Order: sequence, then structure tokens, then C-alpha cells
Amino acid sequence: MVDSVRLSLGTAITLGLEVGPKMDFFTTAFIMTNSETGCIANCEFCPQARTSQSSPGLLSRIGWPKFEFDQVLNKLDLGNDFERICIQSLNYRSVVDDVEQITKMVKKKISRPISTCIHPISIEEMQRLKNAGITNIGIAVDACTPELFDEIKGKSRHGPYRWDRHMVAISDAVKVFGEGNATTHLIVGLGETEKEAAEFLFTMAEKDIKVALFAFTGVKGTALEEQKQPMLDVYRRLQILRYLLTDGKILRSQVNFDKDGVIKFNVDIELLKQILSAGTAFQTSGCVGCNRPYYNERPRGPMYNYPHSLSPDEVSTILGNLFSDA
Repeated sequence: MVDSVRLSLGTAITLGLEVGPKMDFFTTAFIMTNSETGCIANCEFCPQARTSQSSPGLLSRIGWPKFEFDQVLNKLDLGNDFERICIQSLNYRSVVDDVEQITKMVKKKISRPISTCIHPISIEEMQRLKNAGITNIGIAVDACTPELFDEIKGKSRHGPYRWDRHMVAISDAVKVFGEGNATTHLIVGLGETEKEAAEFLFTMAEKDIKVALFAFTGVKGTALEEQKQPMLDVYRRLQILRYLLTDGKILRSQVNFDKDGVIKFNVDIELLKQILSAGTAFQTSGCVGCNRPYYNERPRGPMYNYPHSLSPDEVSTILGNLFSDA
């Protein structure tokens, strides 16, 4: 029985459970499962990691206060502007049961698509969650090569995760939830090269798996608290590649790398600028209606993922910085 959950601070403010400035562009209600035993995983970057010294009320740099689940359900009618509900899952024994229950109860209160981000589970468990009302599922890989994955969240961290199992799970997710409804996460800045991150994006696109891009953010109390965020120009090129691949606007043969492994788009630059002129490529990526305001960045910037539509000046500045030599 689910007694309590955590909400992202923005969600709690929107529902009137916390006091703070409301954001007009806050489009997703984020609910996190709560377990008194914590998460059994031990990812280096995560405040929820088993050996983390960080606050249990954090995920990335966002606060997640705890509430009684009934209290949240009673307030969900206030969230009719939400485009989506997203259930973030810790890894513990009964989490699939908890996600199933949360989903069924939320569906009774608000009619919105419901996503979950969860560790690799069996195809039968995925079907259970789909039957309960989950429309999209995310299996976060985070680190883009098997070696880095092992170092960051796998065997080297004495954690439960293995690269091969994650690859099977995200392929199963496509089978159960359908093309376009399975996602994974890529955290840029964990120690990968730009080319390695790009190759991961190519591979996921070939598998019909959407990629949500995150910029690494060091959180106090985690193993990687001192590590710096990725360079903004690297992140921008990967955002562009992800966007073009997702919309089928570029082929693998149209992407090259220079001697330093930097992405080079083998397309007409003026046409590329026109495609990017709406700014959509630089907004938060993931499920439809998910914008994770300030998950990776402070409001004063620099902005890695924009949680709202970009102004013409913002787009012009980004494109000017990226294509100054074109």
C-alpha cells in the first residue's frame, strides 16, 4: 500500500502543497516513489544512491518534499493544466507494485498521459504497468558506453545494473509500449567523448528509442559532486543531432567528426539554421509535455535545456555561437 510519495518542488507549488513562485510553463506533474529503505542502486551522480551523503529529498538539483499520497490525490484536480504525469521510481523490491497502484489512483483523479522512469524490469512487469495506465516508459542508461556505464552505475559501483540488461529492457519497452513511447536518458558530461555520445544517439534512433538529454549536474554529497558540467557547445551539438535524428531530418552518413571527435554536420548550413530557427532543438527533450524546469541549471543560466519556447534573440545567440565560422 502506497502511503507517501515525493513531489518535485514545482509540482508541489502548482498543487498548492508548497509556497513559492508558480511557473506558467510548468507542464508535467512529477511524482517520485518513496521507500524508507531507500534505493538499492549506487549511481555515482545520484543523490538517491545507496552510499550517497546527499539529502534524500533531492533528485539532481531539484528538491522533492514528501507528502501523504492521499493528500496529493486530493489536490490533483488543481493540476488540470498539466500535460502529463511522470512517476519517477527508486529501485526497491516492491516498486513495480507501487508504480502500478500510483498509476491506477492517479487515473481516477486526472485524465492525462502517465509516464514512468524505472530500472530494467521484466516484459511481464512492463505489461502490468501498461495495463494499469502507463503510456510511456523510460529506462535510463545515462552513461553512453558499456565501460563508462560500469564505472558510473554498474559492477564497479557494486550496483545492480548491467549494460546488457539495460539494452534488453529498452528493446522490450518498444515491444510493449510501441514505437515512440519508449525513452532512455543520456547524461552528457560523465566522462564520455562527443563522438561516443553521438554514436549512442545513432544507436538509440535505430532502435526507435527516444533520448532525453541531461547535462550533468554535480550535487553535494554524491561521488561526482566536484565534477564540472559539460561544455555548452558540445551539449548544443548533441541537442541538434538528437533533434534531427528524432525527426528523421538527417542520415548517419551526413554526420562526420573532425580529428578531435567534434561533430560536423555534412549538410547545407543555411538550411540547417532554418530547421533550427524555431528553437525546439534546444528545449527539454523527453516525453511530450515534459520540460523539467531548471533540473540541470539555475534560472540565471547557463541554460542547457530551455523549459519554454525560445525567443528569437535566444535562438539567434545560440546559432551565432555554434556557426560563427560557417
